[in-house]
Amino acid sequence: MTETLKELFARGYQARRQNELAESRAAFFEAVRKAALEADRPSLAEALCGLAQAEHGIGNLQAAAHQFSNAVVLYRELGLQERLAFALRHEADVLRELLKFTEAEPLYREAEEIYRQLGESARLDLANTLRGLALLNKATARLEDSKALWQEARQLYSICHVEAGIEECDKQLTS
Repeated sequence: MTETLKELFARGYQARRQNELAESRAAFFEAVRKAALEADRPSLAEALCGLAQAEHGIGNLQAAAHQFSNAVVLYRELGLQERLAFALRHEADVLRELLKFTEAEPLYREAEEIYRQLGESARLDLANTLRGLALLNKATARLEDSKALWQEARQLYSICHVEAGIEECDKQLTS
């Protein structure tokens, strides 16, 4: 029996939660195929993000960046701003890990702008974006910029009651 997109997404997300990344990748790969065949662009973009996250977890950073990039194109065309910001930030995170700082920074900046426009509902997402941008600035020796970003991220993590985020910011601000 052929699985529906909803079932494939559920299987992919559950496998990721259980750290069964190869299974997650397989489910999202099949979801990409199915969504493409059905010309379901919103589901295709979601499946690409799921596949990218599985690839990232496995350590296939180039593949993860590629899939996030494809999702960015679709979300931009669909006008789904919150999902676009999600894909941008995650692509930027992967590019930062690949030490592609000049490629990552504009993606972080665009995600930051979208999350600021979304307001209170996107505080945690904004904090996570600022965290990535702060790490990028630290890696490129822009320490004052990094410090300001850590301070703002800490405030947002505090408002959102995310202790791990607060602790990381405090550690970064004292190092």
